[in-house]
Amino acid sequence: MARPKRKRTVSRPPLMEGFKPFGIPITDLEPVILFYEEVEVIRLLDYTGMTQAEAAGVMDVSRPTLTRIYEKARRTIAEALVEGKAIFIEGGDFHTTEFWYRCESCFKLMISEAEQKVCQYCHSGEIRHLTRTQIKIKEEHQHEGGGFCICIDCNLRIPHQEGVPCRDLICKQCGRSLIRDNSYHHQLYLKKKEEKS
Repeated sequence: MARPKRKRTVSRPPLMEGFKPFGIPITDLEPVILFYEEVEVIRLLDYTGMTQAEAAGVMDVSRPTLTRIYEKARRTIAEALVEGKAIFIEGGDFHTTEFWYRCESCFKLMISEAEQKVCQYCHSGEIRHLTRTQIKIKEEHQHEGGGFCICIDCNLRIPHQEGVPCRDLICKQCGRSLIRDNSYHHQLYLKKKEEKS
């Protein structure tokens, strides 16, 4: 029997939700996705200067696991830089002891030890929970049979395979990476596309 996969400890969320290249409208960009644990590895190794052994201890993973996460993050960032793709930061298989929120009104990031209903900065009730558990996400997609991975360029739609990130799948029609249907960044893309038309 396979050993259960350990969730990676992430101590803090990134301040931003992604990056886009200058000079290209968001609706013309193909996105790549960085998971929260991938940003955490980049932060620990490249920003704080930890060794891989130290970072593995902080994230509560083995050193080989940390190396795999790091290599995947570097490849994703390199792909975005070389091919002019947008980077969306979301999701992943991580653990945190805090509640993370982003306010949809003032766009501030909130970190709290308890669940929140309103933004602590502007008091808006329009806050998005960034640290939903994987169980809740699975429950949301149960009625869809696990949800779908889609291509935002040619509208290809395939059933999501549990344990396989949508970004790791390639559209057979146009060669682009897929994105999770109805995810936050998919909704953002649709909103920008609507504003453009």
